[in-house]
Amino acid sequence: MHRCPEVSVVLGSCNPRPDFLKRAVDSLLGQTFPHWELVLWDDGSLPPGREALRREAARDGRIRLFRGESNRGLGYGLNRCLERAQGRYIARLDDDDVALPQRLERQRDFLESHAPFQWVGSAALLLDRQGVWGVQKMPFRPEREDFLHSSPYIHPSVLFRRQALEAVGGYRESRRFLGCEDYELFFRLHRMGLRGCNLQEPLLGYWEDRDSQRKRVAARRLREAAVRWQGFRGLGLSGPRMVWGVLRPLGAALVPGAVRYRIKRRQRRLVRGQPL
Repeated sequence: MHRCPEVSVVLGSCNPRPDFLKRAVDSLLGQTFPHWELVLWDDGSLPPGREALRREAARDGRIRLFRGESNRGLGYGLNRCLERAQGRYIARLDDDDVALPQRLERQRDFLESHAPFQWVGSAALLLDRQGVWGVQKMPFRPEREDFLHSSPYIHPSVLFRRQALEAVGGYRESRRFLGCEDYELFFRLHRMGLRGCNLQEPLLGYWEDRDSQRKRVAARRLREAAVRWQGFRGLGLSGPRMVWGVLRPLGAALVPGAVRYRIKRRQRRLVRGQPL
C-alpha cells in the first residue's frame, strides 16, 4: 500500500551543475528517514540543465519533476512546489547543498515533540571545492534582534510545518525579493508571532565558495536593504542599530567578493577533513 510522504522536500533549480545536483539527490536517497518526496521545479533551464533534472528525477519514484517555460525566480518556483507537495512537513534544499543522513529524521522528530515551534533549521558545514572548511552556527531560538545582522536561519536547512507556510501565503514572487525570498519570509513569520529554532548540530552541507560571494551583486544588496527596512519596521526595531542593519548590505556591496570570502573564512572555525 502506498504511503503518503510525511516530508516534502521542495527544490527550485535553473541550469544546475549536474554533479552538484546529483550530490544533492544522493544526500536525500541516503536519508535515515524514508518517508519523503522531492518536488523539483525546473525554472526554465536550458537543455543541459533540463536533461540533468530529468535524469535525477528518474532515479527514484519519490522524486517528481515539474517545469516552467521561463525563469520566474526562486519564490515563484517554490510556491509551485508547495502547490504540489503532499507532506505535512516541508523541507528546503538547494541544488548545490547536501542533506546529512539524519537531517530529516532529526528535524521531523524534533517538531513532533516540540509543539511551540513552527519550523526548525540547523547549523551547517561550509563546503567549497576542497571539502568542508568551516561551520555556520545559528542562534537556537532567534528573536527579533537576531535579524539585524542577517537572516537567523539557513534557508536550505529548514523543515517547516506546512500550516506555517500556508498561514503567511508562501513566498513572495515579485522580483523585488530576488535573492532575499527567505529573509523576507522569516520576517513575515515572526511578525505573525510564529517561531522557529535551530538545532546546534550541523545537518546540512552548505556550498559557500568565492563564486557564492561574487553572486551577491549590488542590485541584490539594494533589494536586501529594502527587505531589511520593511522587515525591521514590521518587527518594531528602530534606532541606530536598525539604521546600521539597513545600511549593512550596502556597505558589503563595496567590498570585493574575494575579500568577503576571506573574511568569512577567518570568522568560521576550520574543520578540514570532517566527513559528510
